[in-house]
Amino acid sequence: MIHVKIEDFKYENEIILKNINTVFETGKTHGIIGLNGAGKTTFFNLLAGFLKSGSCFVSINDKELLRKQIAYLDTDLFFYPKLTAKEFLSVFPNTNTGYDEQKLAELFKLPLSGFMEEFSTGMKKKLLLLSQIKQDKEIYILDEPFNGLDLETNKILEVIITILNERGKTVFLSSHILDPLLHVCEKIYYIKDQTIFKSYKKEEFNLIEEELFGTYTREIQSQLLKAI
Repeated sequence: MIHVKIEDFKYENEIILKNINTVFETGKTHGIIGLNGAGKTTFFNLLAGFLKSGSCFVSINDKELLRKQIAYLDTDLFFYPKLTAKEFLSVFPNTNTGYDEQKLAELFKLPLSGFMEEFSTGMKKKLLLLSQIKQDKEIYILDEPFNGLDLETNKILEVIITILNERGKTVFLSSHILDPLLHVCEKIYYIKDQTIFKSYKKEEFNLIEEELFGTYTREIQSQLLKAI
C-alpha cells in the first residue's frame, strides 16, 4: 500500500493542499482529476519528492517512498533542440530488461535519428514516454500523458499502463479528458477545495461527469442560449 499524508502544504502563504490522508493500492492505476489549479501537479510533485514539506509524508509498504523508486512524466516538455531522439534516450538508464527501443520507436512512429527541434509536441511526448518505460520503477507518475497524442498513440498508452499494472507497477495518472481514465483506472480521486474531496470506484465512474460538470454545464448552456 502507498500511504500519502499531507497535513498542510503552502506556496507563498497560500494553502495548496491540506487534510489528505489516503491509502492507494499498489499494482493499480489511480486517476487524479480536478479543475485547473486544483493542485493535481502539486500532489504529484509531493508524491515524487520534488517538493519537500514537513507536513507531507509518503510511504510504500510502511517504508518511506524514495525518489529513485519513481518514474515521472512531467506535463512540461523541455528538450535540448540539437539532440537526436536516440541521444536523448541514452541519458536514461535501461533497467527494464524487456525494453526494446527500436520496436517501441517503430510502434510510436518515432524517428530515433531525428532532432528535437524537428519534433512536434506529440512526438516529444512520445519520446518522454519511452524514456520512462525504459526504467524499471515501482511507481509511474504520468501528469497529462494523453495531451498532444494522436488517437492511435492514446490507445497504445492505455495498453502500456495495463501491462505495467500486470507487472505489479503502480500508476498515478491525471488527464483533462476523462475518457482514458475511465478505461484504465481502478479508482479515480477528485481534488477539490485543496483536498481529495471524493473518490470513485469503477462502478461509480458514471457519476463523475455529472458531479464535476453538471451544474456548470447547465449554467453555461443557459448563458450560451442567450448569446448565440
